[in-house]
Amino acid sequence: MSNLNLIWQTQNGDQTSFEQEYILEVLFNEIQHEKIFDNGSLNTVIDNSVIIYSNNSGGVSDDFLNYLNKFKDNNFKFYLLHLSNEGLSHNFEYYKLANHVIRNYYWSDVNLDNCLFIPLGFKSGFYNQNQTYRTLNDKKYDFCFIGQPKSDRNDLITVLNNLGSSFIHTTNQWNCPTSLSQMECKEVYKDTKFVPCPMGWVHPDSFRIMEVLESGSIPVLKTYNNLEYFTKVWGDSPLPTVDQWDELSKLSNMDNENYKKMYQEVIQWYDGFKLELSKKIKNIVL
Repeated sequence: MSNLNLIWQTQNGDQTSFEQEYILEVLFNEIQHEKIFDNGSLNTVIDNSVIIYSNNSGGVSDDFLNYLNKFKDNNFKFYLLHLSNEGLSHNFEYYKLANHVIRNYYWSDVNLDNCLFIPLGFKSGFYNQNQTYRTLNDKKYDFCFIGQPKSDRNDLITVLNNLGSSFIHTTNQWNCPTSLSQMECKEVYKDTKFVPCPMGWVHPDSFRIMEVLESGSIPVLKTYNNLEYFTKVWGDSPLPTVDQWDELSKLSNMDNENYKKMYQEVIQWYDGFKLELSKKIKNIVL
């Protein structure tokens, strides 16, 4: 079989580059592939392709639907990698056209047999190629939070302010002028034992989770009304979870030996999880 064709139907720039490392180094790491950047032109129609696109609206355009039907008309195998859609408002009937769909943001309404849910991923630049991590002795903080203080994040900040060794840097908007640089953010994560990961705008997932894991820290998840996301996407993971942010105090009191044990378990599990995810995708597209 010829190489898999990865066709980016995203606009050149940040929309294409934001998750490119996650796509190439994790999702399709086990697969020989060709990279095609179509800049959203919908011009490239090739057999054995993964169409990578971003759509957070209620559905796809007629032009995009016609583009997919060109693959069907030629009896070409094609797969969809649907990025974004945090709002979970989307007419997904067209998913049935594809051989398989890979998408982030678990959504129970999408109960199709040909759909695989994956973690949101991480921003390009966070990929830890050498899998090198800092030791406990090198970590400066017990906890940290970097981001916008909205909804229950305000409760989280209050808790962290009372826990002592916490790094907190708040911003006012997405890409805020006072945001830490990506390198500064990575350094803080590397220096931190536990990083609480509050939900995104409407969904439990956020880029923070895998960015923390790539940095060699332990993300702390919150259950958020027992939504199925974490078990459906992460499976049986050793990641610590809390029902309320004030439960973080039990982690702040963890002794060094227990922390090292949890840390090793999380890092080993995460490395294995990425490998298994890549193999799972390989089995789907090959």
